[in-house]
Amino acid sequence: MSVQDTARRLQRKLKNSDEYQNYLELRKKVMAKEGSKKMLRDYQNLMMEMQTKRMSGEELSEEDKEKLQNLQNFIEINNNVKKYLEAEYSLSKMINDIQKIIFSDIEVGIPEQELQDDTVQDDTEESN
Repeated sequence: MSVQDTARRLQRKLKNSDEYQNYLELRKKVMAKEGSKKMLRDYQNLMMEMQTKRMSGEELSEEDKEKLQNLQNFIEINNNVKKYLEAEYSLSKMINDIQKIIFSDIEVGIPEQELQDDTVQDDTEESN
């Protein structure tokens, strides 16, 4: 069996997993209600905005923190959005774990250290 065939089998298993099926069901519930959909969109946009600020080294303002806290409080009340976000997190964690397993012992390319060692050795050989 080829590696691609194994990957396709893994994809089918993932699509049929309880985690993915639960995620799809909860996504459908959230998307069916305009208020829940808007709340989720607002939350995702705010999280993206804050992540961008953090990555650029910008400190989050008290206003940003308050906005996030208020939205999180609303999400706690909206059970469908809360469960959806939990299911999304669970699914993402499972996929991340699978990636770690797949790539844990795979080396691609030449490690930086070995490239530097070869350069030093080549320079030494050229001098002789």
